[in-house]
Amino acid sequence: MSRVAKSVVVALVVLGIGSAVVGQDAGKGGRRPRTGFGMGSMGGMGGFGASPAMMWGQLLRVEKVQKELELVSEQKDKLKEIAEKAAARMRDSGAVFSKLRDASEEERKAAITEYGNKARAQAEQLKKDLEEVLLPHQIERLKQIALQIQGLRALQDKEVQDTLGITEEQKEKMKSLNDGMMEKFRGMMGRRGDESERQAQREKMQELRKEYESKTLDVLTADQKEKFEKMKGPKFDLDMSELMPRGFGRGNPERK
Repeated sequence: MSRVAKSVVVALVVLGIGSAVVGQDAGKGGRRPRTGFGMGSMGGMGGFGASPAMMWGQLLRVEKVQKELELVSEQKDKLKEIAEKAAARMRDSGAVFSKLRDASEEERKAAITEYGNKARAQAEQLKKDLEEVLLPHQIERLKQIALQIQGLRALQDKEVQDTLGITEEQKEKMKSLNDGMMEKFRGMMGRRGDESERQAQREKMQELRKEYESKTLDVLTADQKEKFEKMKGPKFDLDMSELMPRGFGRGNPERK
């Protein structure tokens, strides 16, 4: 990944929208984002800060989730249409990265801000569209499943913060922890080496993630921790490979 691409990815992850672009090389002609609901891999850094709406869209591609929510054919058809529109919006807004190959630092920052603003607006629109298709009890269960998948990343969501009564002081502490982790990740990105060195780097990143999660959890009070667990609802087992992007907008959302 080029230096420009690395700076873009890290900045977008900090903004909380990184999963929409991780996996494309922003420094090579602005390749188009993936189709479907625009979610990238949940692995690596991209999983941090995925917007709730994008997470919903990602989950709704999965047949097991569709069955859990008891979606009917009409709902699936409407979700397919929403996915196709979301993919088109993502492709249009992603064109901003075509400007980055020979861009200055200021131009890159401006492009990142522009994309961030568009991505947040698109996420809000996606959320509204999905809420118009799903029934209240389906939305509630989808939220629970999303929380289980996101784990502590969900604490970045304003709705979750409000529900838990997270204070401004707690938000600042969690932001500081997140910024510190991202700085360490940024320092590790792009390092070359043989397979053993890459494996060591992956293990180090996992250690950093666990450290971040442990310290973030310590910021919550006992009551907040208990309430957060209850918000997740009954346990839902899901193969994480099902969340890998496969283009929900392409063809029938019901995978045979």
